[in-house]
Amino acid sequence: MKLMKPNCYLTSAALLLLMPLSVLAASPAADVIAETAKAIQAESAAQADYSRWADQKEALGAEIRDLKATDTWLDFQNEKYAAYINKQHEVIAELQRRKQEARRIQMELEPFLETIVDDLALFIQSDLPFLAEERAARVAFLRDSLGDYRLELSEKLRRVFEALHVEAEYGRTIEVSAQELTIEGEPRQVSLFRLGRTALYYTTGDGARAGMWNAATQTWQSLDQDTARTLHKAEEMAARKRAVELLQLPIGKVQ
Repeated sequence: MKLMKPNCYLTSAALLLLMPLSVLAASPAADVIAETAKAIQAESAAQADYSRWADQKEALGAEIRDLKATDTWLDFQNEKYAAYINKQHEVIAELQRRKQEARRIQMELEPFLETIVDDLALFIQSDLPFLAEERAARVAFLRDSLGDYRLELSEKLRRVFEALHVEAEYGRTIEVSAQELTIEGEPRQVSLFRLGRTALYYTTGDGARAGMWNAATQTWQSLDQDTARTLHKAEEMAARKRAVELLQLPIGKVQ
């Protein structure tokens, strides 16, 4: 509640009225005037002090309101940043977990790659005998890569996967290539026809002889003339020299 400011002149007049009549009668006019002036000065000083204190009170009130608003804002920010910090702790913990997992994978991956390359080499030895030099060179390249300390593990992994991809593609493609084979003890230049990884055939340049690889005996087995002519058609289809048509070819062991 706002205090009412007293009127200095009314107060001074009231003081004069309260003075005893004997004092007023006995005091000269100059003394009365002096006392009145002192009273007025004292009242003026009190009024000034009151105004100053009122201003200070208003300023302090405004400052308190600002401080309360700042305190509320700081509480909000503290809660907000506490949530941020907790989230960052979770992120750091997850990164540390992944780091440990990556370290474990790295310790297990490199010897695993060595095993894969060894298995690949054994598979190539037991597979159909096509592109022997190229495939052997690929395995040698992989062994050199795994033994190279300058290569990152990721690059070693990429090279192994790339080699596996190439080998896997052999099973989905057909191919005709020229190669020298030893047939019945004699070296001959032949045309090899690979049907994925299902079968591997050869035909001589004059078309008189043909054969297929027998995986069970790991030898070449001769085929009859009709099959030789069919193989010639298959080779022309693979080279896109002939329209595609259904052909009958022996698969597996030939009786």
